[in-house]
Amino acid sequence: MKLELPELRRSLTISLLGLFAIELLVCGLYRGPQPNSSEVSETKFSAERAVSIHEELFPPKPHPAGSVENQLVRDRLVELLRNMGWKVEVQTAVVESDAKVVIHNVLARQQATEKLETRPLVLASHYDSCRTGPGAGDAGGCVAAVIDAATTLLEGTSKSGSKLQRPLYLLFTDGEELGLLGAQQFVKRHPLSARKPIVLNFDARGTSGPVVMYETHAGNRAAVEAWSNELARPMITGSLFTAVYRTMPNGSDFTVFQNAGWQGFNFAIIDGAHRYHQPDDTLANLDRRSLQHFGEHALNLARRIATTDADLLQTPDDLAFFDVLGLFVAHYPLSWCLPLSIAVFVLMFVVNRKGLLAPDGLRALLRVGILGLTVAVTSAAIGWFLSRLMRDTGLLPRSFVWYGHALSVALWLVSAATSLGLARWLLRCCSAKTLWSVLWIWWTLAGISVATIAPEFSHLLLWPACLAAGLSMVRSSVAVRSVFVTIGSAVLLVPVLHLLSIALGPASGTLLCPAFALTLWPLYPALAISATEPKPVPAITPAR
Repeated sequence: MKLELPELRRSLTISLLGLFAIELLVCGLYRGPQPNSSEVSETKFSAERAVSIHEELFPPKPHPAGSVENQLVRDRLVELLRNMGWKVEVQTAVVESDAKVVIHNVLARQQATEKLETRPLVLASHYDSCRTGPGAGDAGGCVAAVIDAATTLLEGTSKSGSKLQRPLYLLFTDGEELGLLGAQQFVKRHPLSARKPIVLNFDARGTSGPVVMYETHAGNRAAVEAWSNELARPMITGSLFTAVYRTMPNGSDFTVFQNAGWQGFNFAIIDGAHRYHQPDDTLANLDRRSLQHFGEHALNLARRIATTDADLLQTPDDLAFFDVLGLFVAHYPLSWCLPLSIAVFVLMFVVNRKGLLAPDGLRALLRVGILGLTVAVTSAAIGWFLSRLMRDTGLLPRSFVWYGHALSVALWLVSAATSLGLARWLLRCCSAKTLWSVLWIWWTLAGISVATIAPEFSHLLLWPACLAAGLSMVRSSVAVRSVFVTIGSAVLLVPVLHLLSIALGPASGTLLCPAFALTLWPLYPALAISATEPKPVPAITPAR
């Protein structure tokens, strides 16, 4: 029996509409929270109050370390903190950058909270800007959000009659833009660093979008278990971000802190990167939702951490963790990734053994393997060509432009067309049932490889395979199962690809196009021409 063309069209239409709907859902959910006005309760963070702090502290022009403008910002910062009741200390150091530069770190603390027996909590950001932009996003907005969040925390504990159970510090480093100079001097020279504080660090690589908790200290098991679901919604995080960032040559102040033995989380916004280190990184262009998200993260976690005197257990192991549509954070030990991946492979083999042992099983196995390599190589080549074409024609004058999201969508559409076209061509003679079986064997084998090499990424393959294993036991057509698993796996894959396209931009088509193609892999069995084995045609006997 042939798979009719209307059924193929229906499967493709439903799947593509499902992917589009999930992308729209992600766009809606992966936004910062609605900004609060200054009239909101003093126990809640207010983006509008943070804007007022920003206007008081930062000029609409660059204030790099060592400049007169930077000194004026620092003077206003110290005065504001002292007027708010903080005890302020300025740490000064002369360091070598391109030339000798004097940097000044600003440290504020509440005297009444000092307890030497517990780890202090430090809310940190940097107050210097680069030389080419005012730095409202990077990181004036972070400074303002941290100050209002800390003030709100103290006001809330005062009204409730409770007290902070550990010392609370605000650290605003200088010279971050010159190579993390302020953070380096602080951990080398200040006695607070010897107490191995807990740190929540805030930074930005743009001016808009949700705040991502993208980095933790090594041995993060206790911290992720205790704090990850205290993040403000949308809770956007994942062990894969930490794994990727640890391999990158650049860093933030958090890199210096964790190398010195501090524990904690690192936060940033990554959208609006076309304004990063540019003259239009201004307060007018800083997304108020992003500012609200910064403040709520700082307030929620500071309230959770500072109101208990129980320090985290020292654990050498990390967790695999990821958010589910920004609603909650799932986590389990990283050491579970490989055993779980092997178990799913065995389960998949057992439930699909009939398809694997079918007469065309070996042919389908080879075709799917060839298809995987072909799609990866072709998508990467087309992505490279399109990115190069956009640069050469002037459509993409630099890595990030304001219309970059539209270009990334175009890359996704080209990648989808390429992937589906190659799959339809190479799999046209395979049985759909056999193809379903061998595709998920390849998928689970890839999952074992990923769990071995980079377990922080393994959930992207593990949980779609679990869904496919369950659907393998359901008596429904291959087309229906393919549609369900395509849409189900997209719940994990689409948010990651959404953030990946924002982080890399359309200039990185070589990486983006193969990654986009991954979302359509579960749909490939629906592209087979034959839904079942063809029935033998009875021989025609000659009439007598």
